[in-house]
Amino acid sequence: MRWSQALICSTAAITCALVWGCGGVEAEQVSSPKMAEGEGVLAFFLNDSTTVRIPGAKTGATLTLRNAEELLTLKSSDSLCYQVPVFNGRVCLDESGAGTWADILRTGDTPYEVPVRWEASPTPQADNWTDTLVWRLAFGAEDPWYGDLVVQKAASGALKGTVETATGDFRFLHGALRGDTLALQTFDGAHLFHFSATLAADSLHAGWFASGSHYGTPFVGWPKGPADAHLSEGQQAQWTGLPVTYTGKNLVASNQSWKWERGGDTVHVVSIMGSWCPNCMDEHRLLKQLLNDHSNVRVHTLAFERGTERDNGEKTALNRLKAYSEEMELWRYEGRWDITLVGPASKKEAQQRLPFLDKVVSFPTTVILHPQSDQPWVHSGFNGPATGAKFDLEKKRFYAAINGPSESR
Repeated sequence: MRWSQALICSTAAITCALVWGCGGVEAEQVSSPKMAEGEGVLAFFLNDSTTVRIPGAKTGATLTLRNAEELLTLKSSDSLCYQVPVFNGRVCLDESGAGTWADILRTGDTPYEVPVRWEASPTPQADNWTDTLVWRLAFGAEDPWYGDLVVQKAASGALKGTVETATGDFRFLHGALRGDTLALQTFDGAHLFHFSATLAADSLHAGWFASGSHYGTPFVGWPKGPADAHLSEGQQAQWTGLPVTYTGKNLVASNQSWKWERGGDTVHVVSIMGSWCPNCMDEHRLLKQLLNDHSNVRVHTLAFERGTERDNGEKTALNRLKAYSEEMELWRYEGRWDITLVGPASKKEAQQRLPFLDKVVSFPTTVILHPQSDQPWVHSGFNGPATGAKFDLEKKRFYAAINGPSESR
């Protein structure tokens, strides 16, 4: 049954209307913020020295932002604000183009907001991508974590690509290399990332990674070589041999439990995720393709949500999951896609509540249970469409696990 606007808003009208905006339910379109239409840039001011600049265009009641090949379409929800898709934040702008981005998925005592300004700009020129550059990055001064910065470079100095890690990617990064200064950024509604560094002797120095205005860490980088370890070493969860089972609350707040029993012809996919997680969104888009192509597949979404420990936290989390289901159109898979709130947004809590895994190193983590296999196929993290060839390989792995027994990756 579809989670319609009436179901989402009937029992939590104030929360839904004022906080969540009814999620994926298409809001009645009203006059958009009174700014000049056309090409422009939405600038996010993280601090006095760091600005994330996302190109886009304002047309009618929509504001479309571009992260390289990714388009993010925000629709006006009132005369001042645009609604962020999937992650439900709001960009509110006055007639001069100044305003704020509010990330309502961060459950602090005060709203999480970043100042923004819409600035008109000419239509960007098409770039001719000529080179591919790859650096191994080390983040943090102590106990560093690693990733690979993989970018295409144009003759103009423009860059596009992503950072690949052991458990996923940083989605669609874009920016430029001007002289010896590198800058990259992205905004997808949940992530607001900025990377800056100095290039010298083919290596990256004095790097700084900022996630919104709340987190930052230094990094360095060097040309990736054969001696660099494989990123995923030691970063994959394994089945413990215990029964695959879970308990939690379904979307109407009723207790729900399930245990895998071998037999039949149904392939069960257990997706351990959070509705705040863009990599989970990318994986769910692939799972929708899998369901479209295989009538014998059923998905169990096990959600670990932010703010469940707060007053009315469980109710708020369930409303958020209803909105996520609506926005992602998961209701189209009636009887084939279950959503269960299992716990708080914590990898430690996830492992404790799901002891059939030895650890949970990433959201998403996916378990595929094929009726002809003696053990589950377990997959930590997700390489999304920004990774190109790795995303293609990811799709092949998922399809192989659906079609027959496959070893864990």
